[in-house]
Amino acid sequence: MRVAIIGAGAAGLACAVELQRHGVVPELFEQRPRVGELFPHVAGTLQLFNRPVDDQVRYLRREFGLALTPLAPMRRILMKTPYRTREVRGRLGYFFLRGQDPDSLENQLCSAVTSPIHFNTRADHRYLARRYDYVVVATGNNEVPAALGCWQPLMKAVVRGAVVLGEFDPYTIVMWVDTQYTKGGYAYLTPFSARRASLVLNVPDAPPAAADYYWSTFWRAENLRYQVVEDFVWEHYFGWVYPHRVGNVLLAGIAGGFMETFLGFGLLGALRSGVLAARAIATGQDYEELVKPLRREMHQTLVFREWLNRATNRDVDLLVRVITSPGLRQLIYNTNLEWIKWTARSMTLWRRVADRLRQLRGAGIPARDPKHRPVRPAAPPRPAERPEGPVPAPGRSRERPWRRIP
Repeated sequence: MRVAIIGAGAAGLACAVELQRHGVVPELFEQRPRVGELFPHVAGTLQLFNRPVDDQVRYLRREFGLALTPLAPMRRILMKTPYRTREVRGRLGYFFLRGQDPDSLENQLCSAVTSPIHFNTRADHRYLARRYDYVVVATGNNEVPAALGCWQPLMKAVVRGAVVLGEFDPYTIVMWVDTQYTKGGYAYLTPFSARRASLVLNVPDAPPAAADYYWSTFWRAENLRYQVVEDFVWEHYFGWVYPHRVGNVLLAGIAGGFMETFLGFGLLGALRSGVLAARAIATGQDYEELVKPLRREMHQTLVFREWLNRATNRDVDLLVRVITSPGLRQLIYNTNLEWIKWTARSMTLWRRVADRLRQLRGAGIPARDPKHRPVRPAAPPRPAERPEGPVPAPGRSRERPWRRIP
């Protein structure tokens, strides 16, 4: 069996590892000179978004055969709004090193790949589909699914980031939300170490030319004093993909739409979809059925993204106050309850009810008062009985105008 994988990122490398486990030797095509993203940064995985999974590292090793070493566990989230700063603590997730560092997640995966990787090669999925039994597209963008006609765009975001020096807690992620520089997005800081960190600003539906404006506004508003040693700008594209298999071409990672739209975390989705694409090829299983849980997770986060797009600073501040309040904070972050799933369902139900009420008001139908007892309308009057015999012509009476005399 001949299999080609386009892209040697997280999804493509995970796919190669799984195919090798099934005795299939794929060929990888990567347009960059080596594996890993061109700029270093630290990606976070929040356990809250993957429940009922209790530990993501153990889960990847047990269910997907990926033995990955995180940079550090995430033990604290610091949330900052224009009005307050709140924190939560616990076993919240993990930090993973991304980029071309020898210890990066991509290089960890690459060390397990014995299949050939063709670097500096921009592969054409149409050409490969004619020459290979299967092609897995894991390019990290929407070009191929858009060309195949199975990409439905949801939004795009400009990402402005930097590697900064300062003093940091290696186990803490710091998050900022302020509509003057994030619009419907957010900014976050994830540490490489106690002296070095990744600082990223994510602004949805903004052109790349506006990245510097929002970036400078962010630094000025938060009075940041870090030393910048490297900076970068790129764009993220979010969308629905269906189907995830077109002929002998399978779509994985961001190319498969497996990036959650709320916070833009796509690492676990990329790894899982890459492995599932390999299993579909090696075992003949239906790829659409295999990725159904992933699609469900993406849909749940879309509900929160729609809310965040409309939210004001006061709305976000209220949310932060609620989820960090004593008692509720412990239930949300230090249990394994599926808060994301049930909250998303509740928000979807509420939205449907609100939309229905708006439709009724728009049609002039008043909302029903629960204390009002409707009165049964009176029966309509009965129509007059039709007389027997022929109906007279219009203008003529049934009474005879004369009477015969015997």
